[in-house]
Amino acid sequence: DEETAVTGDYCIVQELNMESADVISSVLAQSVAIETYNHSVEGLLSNFAEINGIVQSTGDLSDIKRDRLFQAVAQNNSIFIDMVSKLGLKSRSETAWNLSQYEHIHEGMREEFEISSRFQNIEFKLNLIQQNAKFFLEVMANQKSNSLEWIIIVLILFE
Repeated sequence: DEETAVTGDYCIVQELNMESADVISSVLAQSVAIETYNHSVEGLLSNFAEINGIVQSTGDLSDIKRDRLFQAVAQNNSIFIDMVSKLGLKSRSETAWNLSQYEHIHEGMREEFEISSRFQNIEFKLNLIQQNAKFFLEVMANQKSNSLEWIIIVLILFE
């Protein structure tokens, strides 16, 4: 629309009403939430950097607490689910979906606040965390399996 414009400094709407306020505020809320989730993900990444540092220096995973890994996996999953389901980052606002005249505002605001690219950046980090966690949990499971095999061998010897 000619009367609708989104720039880096302002957003012009044809009429300031509940629908345009809903579209604008939902994108602004998504932007703030993405920033908050990004800080949480950065914390998870530093947690895994610390774990990697321990393994790199000791060569052993036995010092790593299993609960810590499980908590990191759970937090990773929660962040991803929240971003997709609660924030609706992969879908249009209901107002923009139902009323096409608000689609331009919605898309313009999403582009201006780089919602999609910021989400993809967080998604990449979450996948990296998930891969790290999967690797560590598999190694820990193998270590546990090996120790159980040795216990069985010792029990058979005593019998």
